[in-house]
Order: sequence, then C-alpha cells, then structure tokens
Amino acid sequence: MRDFTADHRWLSINAVTVREQWKLDRIIEECARREIRAISPWRDQVAEIGLTKTAALLRDTGIELTGYCRGGMFPGVTAEDCQRALDDNRRAVDEARALNAPCLILVVGALPGGMQNQARHKDIARARVEVHDGLAVTLEYARGVQLPLALEPLHPMYAADRACVNTLEQALDLCD
Repeated sequence: MRDFTADHRWLSINAVTVREQWKLDRIIEECARREIRAISPWRDQVAEIGLTKTAALLRDTGIELTGYCRGGMFPGVTAEDCQRALDDNRRAVDEARALNAPCLILVVGALPGGMQNQARHKDIARARVEVHDGLAVTLEYARGVQLPLALEPLHPMYAADRACVNTLEQALDLCD
C-alpha cells in the first residue's frame, strides 16, 4: 500500500467528499496548499462558483483533474425527457473539455423519478435501452471533441434510482 504522508503525487480528492466543509474554490486552494495535485469535481460544484473561475483556479494552482463528475442520467418518461438528458450531457462534455478533464464520469441513471422515490415506471429493461441509446449519442459527440467517457457502475442497490448499470460486465458490454 502507498504511504501518502510525504508524497501526494498519486492522490486525488473526489470533491464531493468535502462539499459539506468547503465550496470548490476552497477545495482547490486547500488541495494546492497541501500539495494534493488532483481532484475530481462535480458539475454542481463548478456551477456554484462558475466554469471560468474554476478553470482559472485550476490553472493558477496547477491542480489537475482526474475526472469530471457527472454525466449520464439518460432514462426519461418521454422523448422530451431523454432529449433534455442528451442536451445536458453535451453541456457536461463541453464543461469537461473547458476544464481540461481527462474524462467525463457517467452515472447513467435508472428509473425516471427513482431518486425522489417516485419512479414513473418500473421497466428497468427500458431504462437500460435508454442508457445504451443515450450513451451512443453522447459518445459520438464526445469523440468529436476527443473527450473519453468513463462509466461508473454502481452497486445493485442503486439499480432503481441512480444507475441501472450495476456490474463491470454490464459496463464492459456497453463499452463494446
């Protein structure tokens, strides 16, 4: 196991883990002060302080990104819902490029309304098809701007509300 007490070059902080303590600008500053070289911020954290300010802080402090969280959430009840998700994912890709992120991390989504305990349908197979189709469209756009996408399968207990991709096998099948 690596000992990070004297050497932080392999350490990256997922910014969501300290969101209760600090806003993103402070997280970046504290990481720089502690010689932690990399973070993975979330879109809402970037939006809170602004994309331009975030990019400037990263550039000025030398902090790199190990990923940008998160895209995905493809399933919807209507075609309009699915189109909104595609539009949002295109914006997420553009934000990741603007921040020089090495990838956009995707938590793909599940049953629409599931995160609010108000699932609008219970067809997990439909959700997986919508994930497949949404991922294909997003991948085509991301390839055009040379930004890799990273799928994050979540534990099966999240299949209904956060991610209907729950195993490495499912994620690899989507990648194939």
